[in-house]
This record gives sequence, C-alpha cells and structure tokens, in this order.
Amino acid sequence: MNTDQLCSRLSQLKSLRAQHENHWRECYQYGAPERQQVFSGGPTFSGKERETQRADLFDSTASEAVQLLVASIMSGVTPANALWFKAVPDGLDSTDMTDGERWLEDVCNFMWRNIHAANFDSEAPETVTDVTVAGWGVLYIDIDREAGGGYVFESWAPGSCFIGSTRSDGLIDTIYREHTMTAEAMVNTYGANNCHPSIVNRAEKSPNDAISLLHVICPRKSKGAGQINKDMPFASYHIDIQNKHTVKESGYHEFPCAVPRMRRIPNSLYGNGQMSMALPDAKSANRLMRRTLESADLSLGGMWIAEDDGVLNPHTVSIGPRKVIVANSVDSMKRLDDGTTFQVAEYLLTGLQGSIRKKLMADQLPPIGTQQMTATEINTRIEIIRQQLGPVYGRFQAEYLIPILDRCFGLAFRSGVLGAPPEELQGRNLSFKFMSPMARAQRIDEVIATEQFIESIAGAAQIDQTVLDNVNFDAVAQVTGKGRGVPASILRSANEVQELRKERAEAQQRQQEEQQQQQMQQMAGQAMAKGLEGQMAQQMGSKVMQ
Repeated sequence: MNTDQLCSRLSQLKSLRAQHENHWRECYQYGAPERQQVFSGGPTFSGKERETQRADLFDSTASEAVQLLVASIMSGVTPANALWFKAVPDGLDSTDMTDGERWLEDVCNFMWRNIHAANFDSEAPETVTDVTVAGWGVLYIDIDREAGGGYVFESWAPGSCFIGSTRSDGLIDTIYREHTMTAEAMVNTYGANNCHPSIVNRAEKSPNDAISLLHVICPRKSKGAGQINKDMPFASYHIDIQNKHTVKESGYHEFPCAVPRMRRIPNSLYGNGQMSMALPDAKSANRLMRRTLESADLSLGGMWIAEDDGVLNPHTVSIGPRKVIVANSVDSMKRLDDGTTFQVAEYLLTGLQGSIRKKLMADQLPPIGTQQMTATEINTRIEIIRQQLGPVYGRFQAEYLIPILDRCFGLAFRSGVLGAPPEELQGRNLSFKFMSPMARAQRIDEVIATEQFIESIAGAAQIDQTVLDNVNFDAVAQVTGKGRGVPASILRSANEVQELRKERAEAQQRQQEEQQQQQMQQMAGQAMAKGLEGQMAQQMGSKVMQ
C-alpha cells in the first residue's frame, strides 16, 4: 500500500468512528476525567480548559466506582503476585508429558516474571480504564530495544487510534494511530535520510515543533517466510502526514496490540463500556450535587431584604461577621426564609449514587469485616464476582489476555532465551489456559456442587456405608484441588497414585507375611516347649515308679 492509500483509509476510519465520539467524551468526563480523550473533530483541551472541566464536576461517585472496577479486574485477571496462566500443547494429554511439561512450566514462569518486571502493572490499568469507560482500549507490546531487551508495554489513548478488522470473526488486526513527535526527535528516531527535507530543516531551526505522524499496523496480503521486516505477516508504516512521506516501513510476526472491548456496538468494531450504563445517573447526580451546594450556600449566607431609606443603601451592604450595618431602623433589613429543604435532595442523591455504584459493580460485594467468614459466605461472594464479571472476563480472554501472551511468547522464543523445546512439542501449537482468581471463579460451580454433594452423602453414609461406593474420591480430590487453584506440584497424577498404592499394598503384604512368620515361630516354640514339658513329666513319673 502506498502513502496516499493509507491516508485515504485514515479518513474513512475517522468517519466511521465519529458517530460514537460524543458519547465516549461524556463517559470520560464523568467516569475518568483525568484520562479525558481528545477525539477527532472534537475540542482540544489545554491545561486551563481541563481544570475548568474538572471544576464543573461536583460528584465523584462514578470516577471512584470506575477505579474500584478497574482494580477488581486487574487483581482478578492478571494478579502480580501469582501465576495466572499456563501453556498447554494442542492435542497432547498433559498426563503423558515429561520434559515438555517442565519446559512449558519454565516458559510460563519466565514470561510471568518478565511481564510484571516490566511496566505492565503501570500501563495495563490505563487500558482497562479505557475499556471500562469507553468500551475499548489499546495495549501495545514490544521489546525494549533501547534498554537492551525485556518487554515494554504502552497504553495507547483511544482518542488517537482507529481500528479495523480483515477477519470474519471481527477480531481487531488493523490499527491506525495518530500521534505527534518533535522535529528533532523525529530526525533522531528515523534518521535524516529517511525524513522529508522540510522536517530536517525544521529540526535545525525549530527543533521543538510538533510533527503529526501516522503509525499503521495491518496484515500483509502477500508474505514470505517472515524473516525480514518488509516480509513479516503484519506490516508497519510510519508516515509523515503533512508531507505524505513514509519515514519507516517494517513489520511484526504477531499483531503487536491487544484491543479488548467490553460490549461491541451493533454493526461497528467499537464498543461501549460499563460507564455507558451509569452515565445518565452520573450526569443527574452531578447536576443535583451542584444545585444542592448552591442551595447550601444560600442557606448559610441567607437571603435578605433591605429598605433603601436614605441611610441604608442596599447596593453597598456586605453581609459578614464582625460588621456593623448602619440603618435607620432594625426593621430596615431582614432575613428571608429561602424555603430550601435538603431532605429531598439528600434522598435523591443517595439513590443516584447507589445506582451508579451498582451499575459500575462497585457495591456488589459488601465490605469484608474482621470477623471470620463461613464457607457459605465465601462461596456467595465468589458467585457474585463470577456472575457480574464473567461475561467481561470471557471477552477479555479472547481479545486481551491471549494476544498479550501470544505476543510475549513469540518475542521471547525468537530471542532465544527460552531455548529449544523438547522433541515431543515439535510441530504442535500452544494454547494458554488461565489460573487467575477470575478463571477459578468461572469453575467454582463445579467445586461447590462437589463439596455440597460430599457433605450431604456423608450423613447417609452413617446409616449405610455402601452408599460411598457411588463416589470416586480420587476424582473428588482432583476436581476440588484444581478448581480451588491448588498448585499442581502438590497433586499426584493418576500413575503416581497407582504406584504409591501399589507400594503401600506390597508393604502391607510384607508386614503381614512377617507377622505370620513370627506367629508360626511363636507357635513352633510353644509346641516345642510343651513337648519338652511332656518329656520331663514322663521322666519324673518313671523315676517315681522305680
């Protein structure tokens, strides 16, 4: 594709996105004002304008609830303190793996350590915030080449990104990103030979001038082995928009961006976030809070009536403490009852704030106290999490987690730090399974049902022990252990359990044989002793008769 085609496609993508931008702008205004986006065709925000916009916010319930939801998603999906994924080869039973299983376990631990050792935990919350507020976000994944290696993550603002898809399933594989760079930085990044001559001149005369750039990432229609930059499956173009000049062309082995969406807009590639549901209540609460504060100020300062009697001039009177007002009579100035009642406003505001928290899932779990919870309470809390965030988590797996892990695995594997995979994994595709708290919450129904069944059948077993023949307790241990997220290292495989039981049975058999031998020896000794006693008795009897 040439530069003119790419710029023309950008115009088309802008027109497709423009119809949703006003709604997203309002969602950011009330849900995440610190991350307010500048969308195409909309107003730009200077520092003063941003401060004015923040000053117009009187209720922070929505922004607080958004932060709580983002924290819940981050801690439930990608916790930094526990491994939240594992790699499994397609078409291979994990119980048959030996060297391959250990190699994959080492790979996952390497990826997890390096993901969280990088800037993932600082950039990912920004993307999750965008997904919660606007309904979609962009997280870029690459290697930190300037620092000599390691992962690097960048949360790209949705306001500067335009997305597309060439796939039948609608997964995003095309992105156009507008951004700016100073003329001096542009020359240093791309080289003077690759920049337009006008940019080189501006870098010398006005190095701080902002230059508009377009970064395009899209699939290549024709590709070869994918070993050189211009032959990889995904193309990358860096374009000087003003001069319509390509300053760099390269490529990627995998699509380098994860573009999660919360809820897709019908007939569109874009999405709407949870903030869309709470936006009407957030606007009403903000307006009601503003009116309530104005009424409170009026109630505190009071409304006064004054008579212009030649001595008192109402136009120059200022009400305040430690002031003396000169009047002809004490009746020349009186305070009026403003008739304001705060009970209705407080009732309405409480209802609106509660509705906002509910729609943003901030009040779905009651606060955890210091008292110890029962198993039923714990299961209820987990069930609430699963019901509320389950649909969100399902889409997050396909559009957020899997692209991140595929990209990180590809970067690490091609760099050679993972080493060669064992022979049993050659030619197999890998898929990732998730072990995060949210993934365990998705499987908790099976665990709860199993535990409740065992608890109920235990009572029947007190009457009739044969009822336990219906239960495979080995399967019970595996289901509850895996469902609870028990580390695989402490669970024995079926072969290991069989071998252990075989050894135990052999040991018991040897012990029984030893006991039998001891009993036989004791019986032989007792028989011998009785025989000797009999002989002695006979000899004594013979002597007496003689």
